[in-house]
Amino acid sequence: MSLDEFSVPTHVQRAISKAGYKLPSSMDSIIAQWHGWYTGSSSWYKESYITVDDHRRSRDKMSIKPARRVCREWASVILNEATEISCESPLANTWLHDYLDRSNFWPTGQALVEKGFALGTAAWALWFNFADNGAATMTMRRYDARMIVPLSWDEEGITECAFVTRAFIKGKQADQVQMHVLDGGTYHIITMLFIDGKQVDPEACGALADFDTECTTKTFGVFKPAIENTEADFSPYGMSVFADAVDAIKATDITFDALFQEIELTEVKVFMSDELLDVRDDKGKTVPLPKGPKNRKLFGQSGKDFYEVFSPDIRIDPLKTAFNVALGELGDLTGFGAQYFQLDKQGGLKTATEVSSDNSALMRNIRKHENVITGALQDIITAVLTCARIHLGANIEEDPGVISVLYDDSIITDTQGEKNMALAEIAALGIPWLKEKYLVDFMALSPDEAKSLVPSQEVVDTGF
Repeated sequence: MSLDEFSVPTHVQRAISKAGYKLPSSMDSIIAQWHGWYTGSSSWYKESYITVDDHRRSRDKMSIKPARRVCREWASVILNEATEISCESPLANTWLHDYLDRSNFWPTGQALVEKGFALGTAAWALWFNFADNGAATMTMRRYDARMIVPLSWDEEGITECAFVTRAFIKGKQADQVQMHVLDGGTYHIITMLFIDGKQVDPEACGALADFDTECTTKTFGVFKPAIENTEADFSPYGMSVFADAVDAIKATDITFDALFQEIELTEVKVFMSDELLDVRDDKGKTVPLPKGPKNRKLFGQSGKDFYEVFSPDIRIDPLKTAFNVALGELGDLTGFGAQYFQLDKQGGLKTATEVSSDNSALMRNIRKHENVITGALQDIITAVLTCARIHLGANIEEDPGVISVLYDDSIITDTQGEKNMALAEIAALGIPWLKEKYLVDFMALSPDEAKSLVPSQEVVDTGF
């Protein structure tokens, strides 16, 4: 573990235990290993060797950061700017869209999905700030597995959770803990602060020790990749999406490193006679050969070969084949399929039609991962809307209705083709409910909003 890599300090763990919670079995060492592969900082990337003069040296293997590429690709496939979150109630839906845009949710959310798929677990959690005049602001903070301490959980998920981060108070580094716990039927956010390992009064530092959110549903949303945890039974933590592909990561970078080492080690070499490098003066002392005209006369025996050029063959093709094999295994073991990462593909990734026609495994895996992230998004968005109404004075309905998440499935289905077909049906038939369905399915509007945008007095002339 690097010196600046985050982990939950021991004094924080003791304080949480003292509050009456038994901490889950630690997966810190495993998560640290995943972090090393994700960042390319694993000790495996350091290669030791001994020089010709018997000195020990080391070098960094060249890497394409395969683990990070896998996680970044999953994040871009699942959660991107084309994803839509909506709720049934019109006022709540309008307020929610504005809030998500203002909070820069989509790019930061995609970054969280990337980190969650790398380390096995991630979460959004509510965070409140109160001004002196009582005005409140609310944000959705992001946490990865190293900052998450589940407090109560079962097979259905985590119901109480602590989130640990670092803060700086008057220049001093502090460990900050926010425990989202149920008390009297509503969720409370309990804040603890530690400076130099000692607990201090949070209210003296401007933070509420106990804040009742008045929310009966979870004030956080935790998600894990849809992969069974084989590292620790009954653990609330998830598995990295590349946990089973570590050997494929090694193979990918070994072949990538070998490819460019081959180029460096097989560069043209020229072996030259000593007579081209130096001469002896009349006293027998060796001195460098002075520069002179190009047609200068060389000393030494006539007819002797003064230099020899050595240009070995470069084995690019077999190394390229090995690299493609490693990429195929990497894609297969991380859920993308053997054809997703390939050097020879023209124009980058395959089109949606190509992927859906020859990679049903990818389609199934996307759906599984979408399902677990949908649950986390529904939890946190429900809490956002409830707390916005109660604490921010937002003019929204008390019951926002069902929270829907519409993903960009162009990698699985030809979304643009479906849109074009729907528009063609609307133009040909002119049926109002088809327009309403289009607005709900492709524009992420609520049914009530869609109905209000379609004139009810339209008369359909079927031609009969």
